[in-house]
Amino acid sequence: MASFNCTSVYLNTKSSKTHKLPSIYRVPVSQVNESYYFNQDSIKVIVYYCAGSSSNTVNYKESLTASIHLTNKRLILLSQSTSIAPTKPNYFDTCEFQLSDFQSLKTKSTYKKGLQLDIKTIRNENIKIDIAFNNKKDANRRESLKEYIKMATSAMLADRVRNVGTAQQPTAWTQDDLPSYREATTNANTIAPPAYS
Repeated sequence: MASFNCTSVYLNTKSSKTHKLPSIYRVPVSQVNESYYFNQDSIKVIVYYCAGSSSNTVNYKESLTASIHLTNKRLILLSQSTSIAPTKPNYFDTCEFQLSDFQSLKTKSTYKKGLQLDIKTIRNENIKIDIAFNNKKDANRRESLKEYIKMATSAMLADRVRNVGTAQQPTAWTQDDLPSYREATTNANTIAPPAYS
């Protein structure tokens, strides 16, 4: 499920070509061992989702000026609004998806150099994200974003398959690495050594 308005962010600055003063923009705070694959600002985004897993009502949240950040763990959307006025109820401040929750992800190019992501989660939730690039020159990065999303989700799926495969195979203990009695009797993924069975 999409997590709205809970991503930690910090402010950063970058020099502007048109203004003498640097511009301020928001960046997600990195998690432990998190690597960034793709960052893009100046997009418009709408996230369509169901409020509950059993609900058929489709809700949406949007941001007219946002940035997208893809890491090895998350897909993050941050509103980059410069307004300090209260936002409308259907606007979000931050939106975050854990890649480990994705069961499938399909990308589709849309008109005007846009991109649509159709996500199905491991909890059978369906989420659709419509992305439109605000600047025509940035729209060329659409194909790059599609490739990075494919790479990140493929890596996450491979890791999930690898972890499931090793979790189903019990660990056989050797004489040199005998566990404590508690470890041997409480860990369901291990075969108890002969001394404890």
